[in-house]
Amino acid sequence: MRLWGSEIDTAYAGKLLVTLQLDGGADVTQFCDPKVNTPGERKINQWADSAEPGRVGNISYAPIANNAQLFERFGADTLVINGVDAQTNSHETGRLFNWTGSNAEGQPSLSALFAAAQSPDQPLAYSVYGGTSRTAGLTSLNRFDNLSDMTVLAQPGLDPNTLKPLRTPSDVARSHAIVQADIDRLLAQPQLSVRQRLSMLRYKESRASRDGLQRLAALIPAQDEIMPGVDIAAGGYQFWSNLKQQMQGALMVFQSGLGSAADLSLGGFDSHNEHDPVSDALLSHFADALNFFWDEAENAGLADRIILVVGSDFGRTNHYNDGNGKDHWPIGSYMVMERGATWGDRVVGLSDELHFAQPINPITLEADRAGVILTPAHVHQAIRDYLGLTGFAEDQSLGLDTVESLPLFDPFLSSSS
Repeated sequence: MRLWGSEIDTAYAGKLLVTLQLDGGADVTQFCDPKVNTPGERKINQWADSAEPGRVGNISYAPIANNAQLFERFGADTLVINGVDAQTNSHETGRLFNWTGSNAEGQPSLSALFAAAQSPDQPLAYSVYGGTSRTAGLTSLNRFDNLSDMTVLAQPGLDPNTLKPLRTPSDVARSHAIVQADIDRLLAQPQLSVRQRLSMLRYKESRASRDGLQRLAALIPAQDEIMPGVDIAAGGYQFWSNLKQQMQGALMVFQSGLGSAADLSLGGFDSHNEHDPVSDALLSHFADALNFFWDEAENAGLADRIILVVGSDFGRTNHYNDGNGKDHWPIGSYMVMERGATWGDRVVGLSDELHFAQPINPITLEADRAGVILTPAHVHQAIRDYLGLTGFAEDQSLGLDTVESLPLFDPFLSSSS
């Protein structure tokens, strides 16, 4: 089943999915699930000593970093999903659960599932710049550490720095022949599973369409136009981010029509020490990068096609430790963005004043003691439903059979705060 199908050598023109992982465990009580301090309990946030949460439309936010500007600009196009229980304090398990919908191996990441359904014949169907990426044998991924990697991919005969010939056409042809022989050798192996064979056949088909890479080559900027990485100093720590370059690369692949899904990441959120300055600096950089992303998407004519899903490993504790840091806490949030979304300016899911997840009614989404606690599986099932991926996943024996399908994207439903 193909939802917005593409033919070989035809530019993909359907919906686009981007996931952005805030790696390390972002403190959503300082972002989209703000918490003030409770008398008699340990302090949950320093900012709450002198300020109240801000609010834009139906979305509350912590009054730090650039949160106000972010939600003022994007709140109408944003669904906030709070009170999501990752059921773990382990980074590895939290990342797996939050980005595949399962806390065990075997499920694809959301973006891999989308790419396999939407653009299986495109050579860069699924491009990865960071984050937690799993294919489950559905598709292949293309990992890029920087935009120079794209130059090598699209123009393998050129030096990525000087753009001068590095390999002769015969060298490139010989390399392609070797790869093709390896693919044929693998396909001849009788022990390949049906899914592995299908993945290899799709890879072989995508290589046949590599002439389309010239569309990408025409979009790759000169070295001085590639967004540089930036140093972020906070709390005595030094962080580095190339998030804007990741975004630039993903948008170029989309503009070329060679793919439909991309994974991005911003690290540093594992703030066991000096939490507040670290969280503030990284959330400010995140907000600035979102402005860049949507501005560039608009300039490229892509903004109306993109769905962006933001999440993390889990959250941070509801109090500070002895190093002014916060430790691992299983409760976190997601944020889903789409221009003109009918389901925007809404918050679903609940956590209480101490940031414990609260149950909601699976039909009305209102607080309900007899309801369900949201997990990443619920969120993934709802996103799959919204994107039309549920049937495709079930056809591949990759359904999320253990959770209810909740109407998180119903524009008329929201959780009471």
